[in-house]
Amino acid sequence: MPTQRQVIIPKSPLVVGSVASLNHLACLQPVELPSQCDILEIRLDGMAGHQEALDLELDRFKDFPLLFTARSAAEGGAAVLSLEERSDLLMSVADRATWIDVELASYDNLAKTIHRIRSRNVGLILSYHNFEETPEEFEMQRLINLSEEADIVKIAVYHKSVKDFPLCTSLLKRNSHPMSVMGMGPLAPVSRLLYAQHGSLLNYGYLGNEPTAPGQWPAKLLKEAIAALEPI
Repeated sequence: MPTQRQVIIPKSPLVVGSVASLNHLACLQPVELPSQCDILEIRLDGMAGHQEALDLELDRFKDFPLLFTARSAAEGGAAVLSLEERSDLLMSVADRATWIDVELASYDNLAKTIHRIRSRNVGLILSYHNFEETPEEFEMQRLINLSEEADIVKIAVYHKSVKDFPLCTSLLKRNSHPMSVMGMGPLAPVSRLLYAQHGSLLNYGYLGNEPTAPGQWPAKLLKEAIAALEPI
């Protein structure tokens, strides 16, 4: 991995506002963004094939921290894209990125692209998404251990019961590696506040009118809620 990086890891919970379509991105006003989120996530998998229009929109947000994701369809991506297409999308925005998010499962196949982007002082989030269940704690810990080269490890899992909460809070407590942990589904909203209190650094909400994952808060509301939390 490149060593000459100056990635700034958050020291307190931040809110990532996610936008999944070019139309929704076009509706955002840069002057209003700081009140809605701390980082803007651009879901490139929902904007493939519109590079010129995307570039014009991104010019409006050049002074705001940008996180780019070209999600695989297997982990919730909006389109079925080849590895080459995903690589091209990420490289096309490398000079604009503060962060990129790549699934741990895609790391080996996209390693060359990741190395090239990280050499530009871009932070790496390695992520895992499970839309069906919350795995056992040992399995999630195994994924974290495999993600040691990430600047932040992201774990997003579906919660079926409140019994899933302590599995994730335990992960946050036992790991010193910077992490982002979130639940999905009906229990997602309360889980995201709980995990922010336990040290989840990146907490995702949606911008516009369409969530990008089950159970997401609107980003502005999530930012206000996290700001009102007392530390534990």
